[in-house]
Amino acid sequence: MSTLRPADVHPADGIATRDLDRHLIGRSGVIVDAGALVQLPAGRRCGADPFLLATGAPVSATVPAPLVRLLMRAGSMAVPCALVTERLGRHVSDMLTAQRVPPVWSASVGAAEHRDRGTNPYRAAARALRLPVEGCLVIAAELTLREARASNARRVLLAEFGSLRTVPKTVNGLSQRQHDVALQLALGNTYDGVATLLGCSASTASNHMSQVMRRRGRTDRTRAIVDLITSGSLDVAELRAALPDRLPELDPIAHKVLTLLATHEVRAVARMTGLNPDTIGRVILRATHALGAKTRTHAVVMVLLLGRPGPAAASDGAR
Repeated sequence: MSTLRPADVHPADGIATRDLDRHLIGRSGVIVDAGALVQLPAGRRCGADPFLLATGAPVSATVPAPLVRLLMRAGSMAVPCALVTERLGRHVSDMLTAQRVPPVWSASVGAAEHRDRGTNPYRAAARALRLPVEGCLVIAAELTLREARASNARRVLLAEFGSLRTVPKTVNGLSQRQHDVALQLALGNTYDGVATLLGCSASTASNHMSQVMRRRGRTDRTRAIVDLITSGSLDVAELRAALPDRLPELDPIAHKVLTLLATHEVRAVARMTGLNPDTIGRVILRATHALGAKTRTHAVVMVLLLGRPGPAAASDGAR
């Protein structure tokens, strides 16, 4: 047990030493944004040999910032840690050496690379640790807080100049299985197909998607999946890899209908376009066939990610 006392904690540090273990207990791994380490204040980074502090040895030294103390505690508890940095390279090692952060890292990932591929960097870091992200403690900086919350980790801390504070839980988080079911449905698979791919029953896959829809406040799976994509909660790297370079030709009405279906139910789309629901159904069928999509959800996702049809579509839209 560490000999550091709550009285030793700087008032701005937010979380006292006694609370660090509470955040680590039950966490299978720790994922840290490198931006949080860059902000560590001079003179409060380490102050003593990390091994001495991690093992609780009595030392008379400057108490390190809570973020560093938490990393030390993770090291002493054999909790693996992963680093998320904008880009991997030698500067990362140099930065960590300069900050005198204890060498606790089991893995590291480059955030820019994963964003370009449509993968959440924090989920990628969890995969690098071979752990489910929902079981990890995520420590983010202000600029990456939204991305950290979208990772579906159940516990997120915000680091500001080395101090830590808890972030309210999001009610829209996904389990790994819910994420995988939604991803396969976005790829155009049926519940039977999802069941075969994920090794579960079709009813189980349907139940997982129903839970996601309730959490997102949606009554249909297409809009729920679009919400997951636009909020960053669903990795789209696999989706984009399966898409053509550009959106196939669509008539303006079909493109408009599919675009509206991303955010509206069929009856609302009928009112907005002046078409009756039966006509909307026929338009969707024709558009799905023209796109080579497997389902309505798949067709809407294609339009969402590829933008407008034509030669410019490969660089436009939500790519």
